[in-house]
Amino acid sequence: MKNGRMNDMYKQLEEAINKCNSLSQIIIEERKIHKEEIKKLNEDFKEERKEMNSKVQILEQSSEEKDKLIEKLLNEIDRLKKIVNNNSDNSSNPPSTDIKGNKKEVSNNREKTNKKVGGQKGHKGASLSKQFVKEKIDNKEFKHEVINVGKKTDNYISKYVLDVEVNVIAKEYRFYQDENGKYNVPKEFQTDVQYGAEIKTLCAILNTQGVVAIDRLTDFVSSISHGKLNISNGSIVNFIKELKGKSAPIITNLQEKILNSTLMYTDATNARCNNKNVFVRNYSTETYTLLKATKTKSMKDINETGILPKYTGNLVHDHETSIYNYGNKHAECNVHIGRYLKRNLEETENKWSKDMRWFLNSLNEYRKRLILKGDDKLPEEKLEKYSLIYDRLLTEGYEQNKKIKSQYYKKEEKKLLNRMKKYKENHLMFLYDFSMPFNNNLSERELRHVKTKQKISGHFKSMDGLQGYLDIKSIIITCQKIGKNFYEFIKSIFENTPVTV
Repeated sequence: MKNGRMNDMYKQLEEAINKCNSLSQIIIEERKIHKEEIKKLNEDFKEERKEMNSKVQILEQSSEEKDKLIEKLLNEIDRLKKIVNNNSDNSSNPPSTDIKGNKKEVSNNREKTNKKVGGQKGHKGASLSKQFVKEKIDNKEFKHEVINVGKKTDNYISKYVLDVEVNVIAKEYRFYQDENGKYNVPKEFQTDVQYGAEIKTLCAILNTQGVVAIDRLTDFVSSISHGKLNISNGSIVNFIKELKGKSAPIITNLQEKILNSTLMYTDATNARCNNKNVFVRNYSTETYTLLKATKTKSMKDINETGILPKYTGNLVHDHETSIYNYGNKHAECNVHIGRYLKRNLEETENKWSKDMRWFLNSLNEYRKRLILKGDDKLPEEKLEKYSLIYDRLLTEGYEQNKKIKSQYYKKEEKKLLNRMKKYKENHLMFLYDFSMPFNNNLSERELRHVKTKQKISGHFKSMDGLQGYLDIKSIIITCQKIGKNFYEFIKSIFENTPVTV
């Protein structure tokens, strides 16, 4: 009985084991099938993931490129805004480049009064007097002509009219034979008829100082001579060439005097010559001026003029780093840096630049008061104090620079800060040495005429012609500085009369 039950149980167990084995085989098969499906799904997903990653990478790269482009465009907008907003008040641009609208830019802040227009009662007059005219007549300086109005008697009152007249004078030079029967005629009389020193001087000065174009100048001479003189354009060009040749000793003398000076102002401006950009540089003192034309602003061309390489005195300039290779002490123009500080304030609204500009101008006013009192230097403790303030303002500038969003303005301001830090001594040179000026405005004034001349003539045809113009201007500006009549001075040159500056 027991054995029968055991057999039944064994059979049941055996059947259960067989079923389990069968199920296990089914599971193995199912797993195998699912494993293949999973493997296939993984492979498919891997390709999709790879494709998705590739798309994400492309999108990220595209986004990065767009961000860079946006940043570049924003910087370009800032750069263009800077160019548009530049004017003579916040950059080194000349006033001629300022864009003026129809609206009056500078308001009239004068208060209205009930006074009449013109000279006010109590003011010293500047009218011509009879006494002045009589003295000139007595000294034979004025030609005297009497015009009688009414019946002539011993009783009359005099009224004078001052005027000028233009007469064409034909001066006949008669050269007679010497004891050998030879006619000794000077070289200047090579032709039978030529123009005299007066008309040459008038044309040369009107063309250079008066900035009258040659075409209009020939018409002018014909008009004032009532059609009696019809000078050609070529003749006027020859007058300029002649004056340049005869002025060579004076130009050499000017150069020697400037080289022997203790302080020189220099700057350069561009000009057009034969449809190319060239440069005009001034070498100036408070008394003398010399203008030179060069093809570039390079040290090579500067050296060829033979001025700065020989100069051992102090120099004032507008941050031309090449000029630091010459001379002794160097002073930077603080009017120029003031314009850059003003522009920086407009672009970044950073307060340090406004404070620095005010600080430099205040120091200049303070120095002026000391000079009026007879002082020739600043006390050491004051120098140290102002030097520390200068450094503190720059430190504030570097901190404020970190907060600028525009990368372009940030970079430009950083350049300005670095420049003022590196050339601190040169910007404060007017404090260290009272003989050094605060600015280089003298150079700006003495180069302004180049732009005016160019507006009239358009451009110069040759470097030789440009230099001829500059030689004449050098003489005229120098004469004005030393109080000489430049008309008489140039006339003396044409007449071969010895003159010196």
